[in-house]
Amino acid sequence: MTRPNRSWWRVLDERSDAGGRAKSWLFLTHPGPSLLVTVLLVAAAGLLTRQLPPARIAIGLTLMMLPAQLAIGALNDWADVELDRAAKPFKPIPRGIVPRRAALAFALAGFAVSLATAAWFGPRVLGVDVLAVLAGASYDLGLKRTPAALLAYWAGFVAVPLLAMVTIGNTHGALEVIPLAGLVALALEIANGLPDVEGDRRGGSRTLPVALGVARSRWVMGLALTAGAVYVVANRGRLGQSNLALVAAGLIGAGAVVPLLPRGAPRIAFPLLALLEAAATVSWLAALPPASA
Repeated sequence: MTRPNRSWWRVLDERSDAGGRAKSWLFLTHPGPSLLVTVLLVAAAGLLTRQLPPARIAIGLTLMMLPAQLAIGALNDWADVELDRAAKPFKPIPRGIVPRRAALAFALAGFAVSLATAAWFGPRVLGVDVLAVLAGASYDLGLKRTPAALLAYWAGFVAVPLLAMVTIGNTHGALEVIPLAGLVALALEIANGLPDVEGDRRGGSRTLPVALGVARSRWVMGLALTAGAVYVVANRGRLGQSNLALVAAGLIGAGAVVPLLPRGAPRIAFPLLALLEAAATVSWLAALPPASA
């Protein structure tokens, strides 16, 4: 007899049949990262104004980011179906639970909702949203197996704070976001690819960690995060930031310890680093002088 508590936990396991078609659709969209990025975007608008975003702004940002992120997740599984049949046959499309054509239709609908919402807010907001959508789609459709995946990561990381800034109408600090996002994106791209470096090498994918090698990748990750922390401190005065900028620098710098984790625990690196850098982003934005909503 199956214990009820174990049966409940099986719903959270993508490999299990528990949860049926609804769970399969949920996993297709990679909901965890999608929700995290959406919450971070809405929080960014609040941090920049030091108040709860008006309903129009909060709903608008949610409709721009969440459908796009869910669409990127679905498009990823649509593009990877042949690889998943060999390496991850438990995923929804290879198992036949979610039709491949339906996954593509869902992705296109999500992108349409996101872009239509951004267009309603004006051309500057639409331009940044297009950047976010193109970053995710290009990553899914081929860049992720090449060193150029870094460009998609970079564009995606730039788009989140910029989208909040242009939506509320204050872009103070926008230029400084670009190099900082590049350094963080470099570290996260490496952390994401390191656990699969041997499989990627055998499969012919030339990801950034494959191109650099494991040892050099760890060094580059640490140096990028150290440089990011120094960059934040160096620009704090010019941007008029509060001491929270030092907290952001500390969180970014703390990420430089991640490459020192035991080699047997590589899959911990990416989620740990993602949480650290999300907290650093919140602190860095909160340190900026308040803008008017």
